[in-house]
Amino acid sequence: MHWIGYFSLRLIAELFRLVPFRVLYLLSDVFAFTMYRIIGYRKGVMRDNLRRAFPDKSDAEIESIVRSAYRNLTDVMLETIKGFTAPLQEINKRCIVLNPELINQYLDAGQSVILAGSHYNNWEWTGLTMPPVLHGTVITAYKPISNPLVDRYTNRGRERTGMQMVSMDDTYSAMRKHKDQKAVFILLSDQSPSSRKSAHWIQFLGVDTAFLPGTDFLARRFNFPVIYYHVHRIRRGFYEVTYLPVWPDPATAADMSISKAYAELLEKAIHEEPANWLWSHKRWKMQK
Repeated sequence: MHWIGYFSLRLIAELFRLVPFRVLYLLSDVFAFTMYRIIGYRKGVMRDNLRRAFPDKSDAEIESIVRSAYRNLTDVMLETIKGFTAPLQEINKRCIVLNPELINQYLDAGQSVILAGSHYNNWEWTGLTMPPVLHGTVITAYKPISNPLVDRYTNRGRERTGMQMVSMDDTYSAMRKHKDQKAVFILLSDQSPSSRKSAHWIQFLGVDTAFLPGTDFLARRFNFPVIYYHVHRIRRGFYEVTYLPVWPDPATAADMSISKAYAELLEKAIHEEPANWLWSHKRWKMQK
């Protein structure tokens, strides 16, 4: 079964090599319509999440965000597949890092940095465009795919511009190994934690929300400055990445302070463009 999944992904990726971007977005519109109108993929989950986050919005407003969220989801899915084979110069043209100097000032001084990201707009393309403009090793912590063949193929695509992938379970070891070097550690920090006990509970979008404690703990443990990277969709298929400081000096941070500062930046981004976050997950499945 692993081989079937692997060859299926390879076949789809090669077919998408032949698909122009203008056709890609026509396909995305078809897929979004199918998922919304016919399949109803996690539609109830999206609506429930959005009603919790935006209790003052009308049903019509919620439904409008749901429709746009499906298009964001299918855009990112197809862009990610296209990214396996698209020329890197094309990806670099479509996803631009605006202020790498904010990160490079730390790296040039021999200081490693944590980049706290989220599943907002196209988080996969940012992994291709950030390493070439940063002055250090770039390492992303990720959750391995259960199919090892697909996992290796996916990571080879992510590593095309110098990214190094490490399992979430090996993040601490990787940071300890690079603590005296200059490296950037990318952590997607908006995932749900597995443990209620260790979670950082934060008022987020008006709801008690369990956040992963890793970014907060690791930053304070290794004294790595924390930067948030915001991905803005300029127009369909084109993005800008902006770095924003979360906590420049973790030695001064109290427990949960960094998590709260990160949550505030993510909440601000979601309020500005709510459809561009990944609403199809059960964001509040864990109760305090």
